[in-house]
Amino acid sequence: MAEITSYAYQNLRDYIKSNWQYLELQNESGVAILRLSPTDLRCTWTHNAGDQTLKLQVVIKGSDTDITLPCTFAKSVIFNVATGGQPLSQETFTPFTLESEQDELTVIHNIQVPQVV
Repeated sequence: MAEITSYAYQNLRDYIKSNWQYLELQNESGVAILRLSPTDLRCTWTHNAGDQTLKLQVVIKGSDTDITLPCTFAKSVIFNVATGGQPLSQETFTPFTLESEQDELTVIHNIQVPQVV
């Protein structure tokens, strides 16, 4: 069996960053609350170039107009389409409820594409 090269792993990371563009936040039941792309100012890639773990961060505030308070978040899911589609990566986290306009939630979704050495 052949191993792929370091360049190939980086190529996979670059593909993910370019094409897995949508982060959806869900409640404890897996119901979508909102789906954002990196074009939304609340959603950004935060990893360094060449990192094995890609990090897509979203910051949600109780004052955001697309959030109805109170609102509980418990899961982040990555998609490659704006609506519908199949989940490509999922992470659960300790449920957090935005209860007031002053509340803020930061979620960092990690996607690991390691090189096996």
